[in-house]
Amino acid sequence: MRTKLLLVLAFLLVFGGGTGLGWYVRNQTFNPRATIPGIFERVASFLVQKGEREDDDLLYYDTGLADFIVNGSIKTKVAVEGIVEKIAKQPDGDYHIIVRPQYVPTGFYLVTEVVPEITLPLPKEGDRIKIWGIVRFDVLHNWWELHPVIGWEKL
Repeated sequence: MRTKLLLVLAFLLVFGGGTGLGWYVRNQTFNPRATIPGIFERVASFLVQKGEREDDDLLYYDTGLADFIVNGSIKTKVAVEGIVEKIAKQPDGDYHIIVRPQYVPTGFYLVTEVVPEITLPLPKEGDRIKIWGIVRFDVLHNWWELHPVIGWEKL
């Protein structure tokens, strides 16, 4: 009887804790518009390898860069296309890749962050790229960003 009770409590803790964590993620994280993935998306995410191209990974959604800069995204993972304006190394080891829409010369940027834990080559300034990663809203700077960047390709 005691074993059954412990199993029921463990089950409730694991699945109840997961539900509670999902509610917290949706309502309290850096992406207030985040949607919690369904069971299919959760299972499919185990099949995705780090740094795959967007069209190989159905979990990254093509998003217009200008729209993303202004409105963010309800998706947790997105891919955008733009021109690399600047690359800057940060004190914490991250690299900021500043991306702008192709037909907008200055003043309208997206900050993307490559973290040391995900080894990626850096593009060159002026490259036209497609870049994909995790959507975050940086409260401190009041902007949407991709952090971390999962992959990119030159177009």
